[in-house]
Amino acid sequence: MRLCTLRLLAALGLALSATVPEIAMAADATTRIGLLAPLSGTGGPYGREEERGARAALDVVNAAGGVLGHKLELVVADDESVPTSGVAVARKLIDVDGVSAIAGVWSSAVALAVRPVAIEKGIALLVNGSADEITQGDTKGLVWRFQTTGKAWGTAFAHVVRKDGAKTASLLVLQTPFTLSTVQPFVDAFKADGGKILDVVSFNPNQPSYRTEVEKVFAKEPDAVFVASYIPEFSAVVKEAFRSGYTSKLYTFSHAADSQGAFVRNVGKEAAEGVNHVQAVPVGDAGAYKIYLKATNQPEGTIVPFGANVFDEVVVLALAIEKAKSDKAADFIKVIASVANEPGPNVSDPAEALKLARNGKPFRYSGAAADFKFTPNGDQTDLDYGHFRVSDGVSRRVGTTR
Repeated sequence: MRLCTLRLLAALGLALSATVPEIAMAADATTRIGLLAPLSGTGGPYGREEERGARAALDVVNAAGGVLGHKLELVVADDESVPTSGVAVARKLIDVDGVSAIAGVWSSAVALAVRPVAIEKGIALLVNGSADEITQGDTKGLVWRFQTTGKAWGTAFAHVVRKDGAKTASLLVLQTPFTLSTVQPFVDAFKADGGKILDVVSFNPNQPSYRTEVEKVFAKEPDAVFVASYIPEFSAVVKEAFRSGYTSKLYTFSHAADSQGAFVRNVGKEAAEGVNHVQAVPVGDAGAYKIYLKATNQPEGTIVPFGANVFDEVVVLALAIEKAKSDKAADFIKVIASVANEPGPNVSDPAEALKLARNGKPFRYSGAAADFKFTPNGDQTDLDYGHFRVSDGVSRRVGTTR
C-alpha cells in the first residue's frame, strides 16, 4: 500500500512539475517593443519627447487591457544620434531583450543603418526618419514610416512659401540625409509654381559660426529663406540673421521652430517674431492628440510632433497585434496598413479602438500626429500640412496646404 502511495505521489509530482512552467509562463506573458531614441547627441532635444510619447501610449494601452490579455512592455535604448550606436543597441533590443518591434528611430541616418538589421531579423521597424530611401526597395513589409517623407515635406514648403506671396526664395540646408532630401522637391515645386530660386547653400552640423552662410544667402534679399535644419542650428541661424538686420521671411520645420517653446527661449521673442514653420496636421486638432497631451500632462495647443508620432507608433503596433491575435512580426505586419486604411468608423481613442479590435469589429485609427493612411511600401499618404507662425512668442496656425 505504502509503495502504491509513493508511486502515486511521484506521478503527481511529475505531472505538477510539467505544468508549473506553463502556468508561470502564462502569468509572466508579455509583449516587448523597443524604443530606439536619440537620448543624447544631435537629436537629444527630441529623444526625451519620443520616450514621453511612447510611455504615454503604453499607459493608455495597458489601462485598456493591454494586448492579447497581457501588458505591453517598453524597452528604451539610446542610439546617441549615431548610426553605429543605433545598430549596436538595435541588435541588443532584438537578440537580448526579445522585442517584437522597434519604434522611434528619429534620425534618418540611424534608420538607414538599422533597417538591414531589422529586415534580416524579421522585426518590425517603425520610424520617424524622413529620408525617402528608408522605405524604398524590398522591406518585406517590415518598415513603416510615421512622419512625412522629405520629398513630400519639401513640396509642402514650396506651396506654403508661394501661398505666402514669395516670388524669390533661397535655401540654407544642414547636411543630413533627411534635410537634403527636402531640397530638390522644394526647388522643383517652387519653380513650377512660378517662383525663382536665388541660392542653395549647405552647412555642416556643429559649426562654430554660421555667419558666412547667412551672409551669402540673405545678402541677395530673397523674399523667403527655407532653413532645412534642426533646432540648434536653426536657432543659431535666426540669431545671426536678426543681429545683421536681414528681413527675408524665414521658414523651417515645426520641430525646429517650436519644440515646446525651446526655439523662442533660445532666440528670444523679438528674433522669433514672424518665423514660419510647417508640419503635417492635425497636430492640435485630433482627438488622439488631445488624449496624448493629457497623458503627458501638457497644455492644450502644445505642438509636439515627434512625441505624437511615437504615440501613434505604439498605438498602431498594439492595434495590429490585437487584430492579428499574434505578437509575431510576421503575423501583425500583415494588418498594420488596415489599422489606418480601413473605411471606418474613424476612432481616435486607442482604448475604444482596442476594444473593437478584440471583438473583431471594423474601425479606422485616426492618428494623433496626422490623420494618415499607408501606402503599400509603408509611407504615409493623404497628409495635409499646417502653416504655423510665431507671434508674440507663441506658434499659431495660419493656414494649410489644402
